[in-house]
Amino acid sequence: MPSRAEEWKYLPAWQTESWPEQLAALTGGRTPQQERQIRRIFAHRLRLVSELHGAGVRLAAGTDTGTGYLVPGFALHDELALLVAAGLTPAEALRAATRDAARTLGLPAVGTVARGQAADLLVLDAAPLRDIHNTRRIHGVVVDGRWIPPEERRRLLAASCSWSSGPASAATTRRLSSNETA
Repeated sequence: MPSRAEEWKYLPAWQTESWPEQLAALTGGRTPQQERQIRRIFAHRLRLVSELHGAGVRLAAGTDTGTGYLVPGFALHDELALLVAAGLTPAEALRAATRDAARTLGLPAVGTVARGQAADLLVLDAAPLRDIHNTRRIHGVVVDGRWIPPEERRRLLAASCSWSSGPASAATTRRLSSNETA
């Protein structure tokens, strides 16, 4: 696992700075045999996802929040790649993150691009059906039917970075370090 990832800048430092230490506590001291077992379990999970999909089970993608090393929104790209690694086509992986996720959550007004649906979507610079990793090549965003062009998106992301390292983050860090309760 990385000790720092580009997308960590969108989270408060107090949240990410403990991740390497937490990972070391969980994984430190593993024997080579245990490492091999972990890799076998991972491969088994990919096969299980493939078998569930083959059996017609609806798969819904959606990354957990609050989990170490997973940055909401960014981690979904990795999850899509894992679904493709498990045997889904890029189109099936995208449906798992859109239509099927919405159906699973009982949200009929989202998840597809159609008249009457909520208009939230990404406009990409490259085709994700050719390579699922192209979901990271975001050109712009439509939110609530409003186009957010690349320049504005960059400004919003930059503002998010300043929030995560700004005074609110420092205050939260002081509160947590002094064991105050919220």
